[in-house]
Amino acid sequence: MKITLRFSEVPLHLYQIIAGFTQLKRQGEIQLRTEKLSKSSSDILPYNMLEAVTQDGKRLIYDMNDGYANLLKSEEEIAPFYDKLLKRCDFLFKRSYSEAENALLCDSHKIKKTAPNFFVTVKGNPAHIPVPCDPDREKIKKIIRMMPGTEYYNGHCLEQNFFTDVTLSEKPKVLFMARLWDPSGDFSGQLTDSMKQERFEINEMRAACIRQLRKETGDSFFGGITPSEFSLREYPDIILENTNTGKKNEYLRFMKEFDIHISTMGLHRSTGWKFAEYLASAKAVVCEPLYYESAGNLRDGENYLSFTDAESCVEKVRELLDNDRRYRMMQNNKSYADSYMHCDTLVRNTLKEAGIL
Repeated sequence: MKITLRFSEVPLHLYQIIAGFTQLKRQGEIQLRTEKLSKSSSDILPYNMLEAVTQDGKRLIYDMNDGYANLLKSEEEIAPFYDKLLKRCDFLFKRSYSEAENALLCDSHKIKKTAPNFFVTVKGNPAHIPVPCDPDREKIKKIIRMMPGTEYYNGHCLEQNFFTDVTLSEKPKVLFMARLWDPSGDFSGQLTDSMKQERFEINEMRAACIRQLRKETGDSFFGGITPSEFSLREYPDIILENTNTGKKNEYLRFMKEFDIHISTMGLHRSTGWKFAEYLASAKAVVCEPLYYESAGNLRDGENYLSFTDAESCVEKVRELLDNDRRYRMMQNNKSYADSYMHCDTLVRNTLKEAGIL
């Protein structure tokens, strides 16, 4: 099957999808060409989206955005925005999938789930190369990510650095590292009142969990907040002392030493990258209830334990201190990752669902 992959700007959210198509090409499952749209293109694609077009004209859109409204000024714009996209394609594969949100859209039967999104790549991924629609700042960042000596090197995020076998420790350790979001935004008028409130609630939940875990789990817990001007001012008691652990290359090595990982809701109620990284690494997961659905029917109690406040977070962690319970969850997540989360598997599954493979 001949497929043309069309993209405008290529942010980190899209590396996973482009990597999957690249692998299928290398494995001889598809013929692939890429089309890099220019800024003057009449059919430029929205942020965090790309398009795959088959030789017989079937059109797929991959939407890796955090939610439904994060590119828009208000929720009232969701239906017109997505209805236009759905008229344009045969299938829309969405990272943040909600039946309730879809019910408000036309042709919602075209919307399908993907596995959880995270920044993962493969050697030679075309996403590494700057494209015409990338902002100048992002073009510079991409050049830096191609340099092996930097902490931002793409090589740190290769598939093989995430996917591992189950390792059971007799003395399990708990990890929760996070960042905070300034409710004021980066500039005046950037955020609506509801967005400001969401950031405040995310910050408060993350801070409360870290404080409670430090208090209740002692030396078995490591965690804290990545330093920033905002976090240093508002949450100085929970800042990470060793800032190197927050760097991507150090973090990916460091996180594998832990058995139980904490994840909280992301912006726009999204399922964050860390959640996906934990599944790929076959870890046990404690997280806030997932607002969005993913391919493969992830289940509370089997792939993760959910909590609603800091106290229940600690309770769920204690449940996973049981070796048998933790081992079963880690095995479940290893199986899920192998079935849905490798880049080629993720894309292959979407092409099969679209009747292309």
